[in-house]
Amino acid sequence: MASATKRPKKRSANIAIVRRDDCTGCEACIVFCPVDCIDLIEAPENPAEKYVLIDKETCIGCVLCARYCPWDSIDMVVREPFEQRAELVFM
Repeated sequence: MASATKRPKKRSANIAIVRRDDCTGCEACIVFCPVDCIDLIEAPENPAEKYVLIDKETCIGCVLCARYCPWDSIDMVVREPFEQRAELVFM
């Protein structure tokens, strides 16, 4: 029996990011995500405030979350420049 070789996952060119100030935590985007990469988070400074967080490693850039967000709080961005900026800001 031949062993199956596992190919590395191809990363999408785009990823979704959430503008936290605009997100209401309504969870509409979670319903449409085909890869389950969106989590509802409670703000540490105010547990009554909720927002969604998208896992950039799992996001496939399908655009469904951005398309169905009723508050237009999700943007699609080019992955590489965004990740480079994020590393500079958060390191």
